[in-house]
Amino acid sequence: MNAKIITVTAFCMVSVLQGYHTIIYPTDYASALYEDPTQVTFDFIVVGGGSAGATVAARLSEIPEWNVLLLEAGGDPPELTENPLLWTRNLRTEYDWEFFSEKNDILFKGMEKERCILSRGLGLGGSSSINAMIYLRGTVEDFNQWKNKYGCNGWGYEDVLPYFKKSEDFVDTSRYNQEIHSQGGPLTVTPLETFDPAYKVIAEAEQSLNLIQVNDFNRKEPVIGYGNFDSNTRDGRRCSTLKAFLIPSSSRPNLYVAKYTIVTKVLIKDDVAVGVEFKYSSDEFKSVNCTKEVVICAGPIKSPQLLMLSGIGPKEHLNDHGIPTIKDLPVGFNMQDHMSLPALVFTDRKYRPMEDIINESNDLLKNEISLYSKNISSLGLSKLMTFYKSNDDLDYPDVQIIKFRIPFNSTNTLPNKINVFTNMFGYAKEVTNVYDELNLLSDLIVMAPIILQPLSTGRVMLNSINPLDKPKIFLNYLSCDEEIETLLKGIEFIVTLSKTKSMIDAGLVLEELKLSNCADHIWDTRDYWICVIQNLAAPFYHVVGTCRMGSEDDSCSVVDPKLRVKGITGMRVIDSSVMPKIVSVNTNAASIMIGEKGSDIIKECYGKLS
Repeated sequence: MNAKIITVTAFCMVSVLQGYHTIIYPTDYASALYEDPTQVTFDFIVVGGGSAGATVAARLSEIPEWNVLLLEAGGDPPELTENPLLWTRNLRTEYDWEFFSEKNDILFKGMEKERCILSRGLGLGGSSSINAMIYLRGTVEDFNQWKNKYGCNGWGYEDVLPYFKKSEDFVDTSRYNQEIHSQGGPLTVTPLETFDPAYKVIAEAEQSLNLIQVNDFNRKEPVIGYGNFDSNTRDGRRCSTLKAFLIPSSSRPNLYVAKYTIVTKVLIKDDVAVGVEFKYSSDEFKSVNCTKEVVICAGPIKSPQLLMLSGIGPKEHLNDHGIPTIKDLPVGFNMQDHMSLPALVFTDRKYRPMEDIINESNDLLKNEISLYSKNISSLGLSKLMTFYKSNDDLDYPDVQIIKFRIPFNSTNTLPNKINVFTNMFGYAKEVTNVYDELNLLSDLIVMAPIILQPLSTGRVMLNSINPLDKPKIFLNYLSCDEEIETLLKGIEFIVTLSKTKSMIDAGLVLEELKLSNCADHIWDTRDYWICVIQNLAAPFYHVVGTCRMGSEDDSCSVVDPKLRVKGITGMRVIDSSVMPKIVSVNTNAASIMIGEKGSDIIKECYGKLS
């Protein structure tokens, strides 16, 4: 049998999913809302049912006398999203907003049209329904900076820890520490398993470089070393905020969820948010009102777009589009992400027969997928994570190393017909051809250094006044020399790792990426790696910060520490866009925490916090 067909067959060896109903919200209020938006008097309108929005809607509906309307632009996630190991298949589908950045003078030269892909979940659960389910919270220093440096009182580490714990159902009793974890919450947190033989090899290599094994990446102490992260999975399947929060609340008569309903504007009268304009199924725009608050949870790209369309944003920019300014606020600025370099690629050069390479690859893939049918969570080799300091003077790591395996000859086997590296990072064909050629030698193991404490930012701007147009996104990332130096240190660490005895004995070879744009540079020189960065550096799905939180007198902020839009009554933003500074880990857990804490802030405001 053709090797490519073997690999595709192995990818498709997924047993029939159990409990598909667990990712379908059982009712849809959209048609009834469209027919008569006045038939129910709503107290709160929540815009966006993603990681934070699903959390907020579920928590607010805990108050029986409050009618809560959740408006979500997408629908239910598909069956495929349940399998953690196949998470990359969710990207660039109808369940992904699939945003693209504008061209950059320095970066993204190896990407299609020199534009960077930014995948964001479209549907109930948002990005928690399509992401890699990594449960990492952030460091003590991250949240204490929010409080002390950015004036976000009530958002220090000890303030947010109870909200991480409130959500959590930590299932690994052998590592359970009640000081930092909890059990019985709606969001399941589970360890991962893998059969991948490279796991032990890489772990031994890192140990030989004096890195320590870390038992829990969410501990209070600085985490520097290698180990396993926990995941938002339950019984081997994805545990999104749809599954954790929304569906268990679906029997409440005061919670109304409208799918495929796009909010196009917040209605503001005399500086008070009174409702929203929305569109459902036809060209006609309608509006629905609320008596208490509009809560924007549309995410770090759609939330600023919606605010600006509603007249809240930089006055000069709104004037350019003929939008009357209601409040002149720095909406869309402060966009942050973790920049990565998925360009350190290992092949397995044990020089064995091709038949053995194919059989080993498919056997491993079958074993990994078999865990799913046994209700065991797996992300393969990716469960092995590393946090590294580029400078010994640092107290916290500033580099994260993500690892993932690409099975033999599988780079062009995704159902959407897009190359896997284009699918994940937006690479152009002349770049993916290089990866494809290496993938014909063996499986690929990719190690991607990621900078955790970026200094440069981007910006979200309106493309037009049409609310259905995607916004313009300018990514001015890696514009500080210090960021480049940190990324180079991460590269240096992986190159050093490649020369350890464990890696050499296993036959894992760090390959040269022969990029045409970098042909003038000698491999593994500083100039070569800077060229590779300019071509292949990509953000890692962690967009935050575009509706920044800050103190009342902070002119750079959009919302105050109570998440209220400044100068507007009855309007808050509760999602990752309020982060003043990105956390030094994957961002989904912190987004859910913001949803939890924001919900309690609202309850406290109305005297409903028990």
